[in-house]
Amino acid sequence: MSSQNASLKTTVAWMVGAACVVLLIRVETRPAGNSDATSAGQAQQKAARPLPVRNDIPRPRDEILVLRNHQLTPGGHEPFYQFSRDRAWPFGMRIGTRVVGQWKVIDPEGRATAKYDDVYRLTRYASFEHWQTTRESTSTALGGNGPASEARIEGFTDRGALETGSKGAYFVQGRMAPGGPYYMPGLQEQYELLPSQRPTATDEVIAVRHDVAQPGQEIVEFRYQRIRKGSFERFVQETREEIWPWEEKLGARPIGQWKVIHPAAPSRTSESPDFDEVITLTRYASYPHWKAMRPDPAVLIGGNGPDWRAWRAALDTQGGLTTQTTTEFMEGFMFYSPPVYLPPLPERYRMIK
Repeated sequence: MSSQNASLKTTVAWMVGAACVVLLIRVETRPAGNSDATSAGQAQQKAARPLPVRNDIPRPRDEILVLRNHQLTPGGHEPFYQFSRDRAWPFGMRIGTRVVGQWKVIDPEGRATAKYDDVYRLTRYASFEHWQTTRESTSTALGGNGPASEARIEGFTDRGALETGSKGAYFVQGRMAPGGPYYMPGLQEQYELLPSQRPTATDEVIAVRHDVAQPGQEIVEFRYQRIRKGSFERFVQETREEIWPWEEKLGARPIGQWKVIHPAAPSRTSESPDFDEVITLTRYASYPHWKAMRPDPAVLIGGNGPDWRAWRAALDTQGGLTTQTTTEFMEGFMFYSPPVYLPPLPERYRMIK
């Protein structure tokens, strides 16, 4: 197989996983190992008619998020992130997208050896229409063309060369975690220190003081659940009002909780008449931190006051609505779309129609 065909095959696999057609065109104009064709493609872009834009006021928001999977060559996670951060995402932020982060699935117990880097990226859009318009064939309608747009295409091309497949994408709607602050007053109680060094989870009174923060490697829990059809609003209300405050007190940092939706786009799953799908992402300081916050031992970290009882009651309610739970662990990069400055080109235009 020629190097050109090899490059084309890689990009077609990416195209199927990420629903992006322009990258296929890009590879045809820049075949691997052919500097003449690369120069011709660059010259063609420079000769393209300028497409500047002005923008209307924001459309009403009906926010969706896309949690997309990428299967990468071993070791591809970090360069994939760098191509995205430095080339693809700056123009993406100019046209309104907001990237939350990118992570690689890990086995914190060290029991499995991955054959590829299994990566997820979470991106926010103002609406499904917004997501549609940010696709490569239409993104110039939002931000025009020029060096920033070209850098985005080059970033997609470079990171596409790292991809070997994809499980697809979840389109989701729901709640980003509020991120505090929370005021949870201490109870007006007095305690006596007992001789035993540690309480048990069944003690009548569990009050807590804390040691200093422990170092560790941050992980993200990716929890996928199937719940009773039509129960998501009740489910997420329990999370926001009872679960997240307690877990934030214990040092976790929720990212959000969302219901999987199925718009007119390639999705990882099909809608079921029997259940709704829920995705929850939560940050922990380390895997031992996650283990310490499981339902039984968590009381030893936070005490057994009213906030703990509310948390356990909410977990019980959600358990009655849940038919299936799958958990994966990930490590990677929180991004949160930091400020970016894309200066205008020194050009002047007049409107012709």
